[in-house]
Amino acid sequence: MALVDTLPAPLSAPSRRFFAVWDGWRRGRRLPERADINLEAFGDAKEGCFLVEVRSRDSIPILYAGPLIQRYAGFDLTGYNYLDLTMRENRAFRAALTIEQLEQPCGFMLYYWLRHPSGSIVPLEWVGAPICETGAEKPTLILSCAVPLTKAEASGPVDPDSYLIADGMRFIDLGFGIPAIVPSAPQRLLNLE
Repeated sequence: MALVDTLPAPLSAPSRRFFAVWDGWRRGRRLPERADINLEAFGDAKEGCFLVEVRSRDSIPILYAGPLIQRYAGFDLTGYNYLDLTMRENRAFRAALTIEQLEQPCGFMLYYWLRHPSGSIVPLEWVGAPICETGAEKPTLILSCAVPLTKAEASGPVDPDSYLIADGMRFIDLGFGIPAIVPSAPQRLLNLE
């Protein structure tokens, strides 16, 4: 059975394509390598690609943030610490979730409700999976893709508070199981439970 046949039902077509492309990069290996990354393979969804490197529990630099991410943030996030995109009290949990994705290894899906200053909301589906540095056996990279689920009414930056905590996060089994940790736990920080 192909990986795409095991994906959760609610995933959008571009998110399913992300996992199909990622799976194809494996070419019989456990995980794809950095040299396999070809963002053009995602078609229009390449605009929402995002790559981080997990160096430690405190250092997860953003290596690449696609044009869609830059428009929503209002600036280029490349070089920033991924952990700085959440509230201080969520940093340790976000780091733990990110490290679990590499240790298992597994994919993920989650949702953001991005809010423009005009009040319009853009639901954003975000999916990702681990990647190894070329020649390495353990993954240290996570490639992900943000997919807007509606046409954005506004094209400028969104309210940064709207991407502090994701909604509905779940791990996706890539053939190695999923971590026991409950990924949606941080919702209590925003009283969303």
